[in-house]
Parts: sequence; structure tokens; C-alpha cells
Amino acid sequence: MLKSTLIATCLSRCGMIPDTSVGEVAVHEIFEKYFPRHSFKEWNTSLTDDVVQHFLDASKDAGTIRVNFFIEDLWDL
Repeated sequence: MLKSTLIATCLSRCGMIPDTSVGEVAVHEIFEKYFPRHSFKEWNTSLTDDVVQHFLDASKDAGTIRVNFFIEDLWDL
């Protein structure tokens, strides 16, 4: 799963967005806003299933997800 898809899935599961496609667009826009000197394409790599499951489990009861911090958490993965 791509990093942007993971974040969008978490946002959707928490009810913060209607679906993952909307979330993926939002993640890209937030990335561009907070990290304008970096490449979204280079950041948005595939994650292992273990990493995906960890973040899905950790965010399942989240009331709020701060996407810019989530992007940072995934930066070196």
C-alpha cells in the first residue's frame, strides 16, 4: 500500500473524509503545503504489510488525524 493510500484509509475509517480517493487528493495537497521543497512522488512509496497494519491498528479509534504529522511519521519508512 502506498503511504498516501494508508493515510487516506485511516482518515476514511475515522469518518474524517467520505472515501479514500478524496483522502488521497487531500494528502497530496497537504504534502505540497507543508513540504513544498520535497517530492511527493519520492515520498509516496509502498509500505510493508506489517507497517500498514501497525498504523491501521493505531489509528482505528482516533478522533483526529493530523495529516502533516502522519506524513512525517512515514517519512523514512
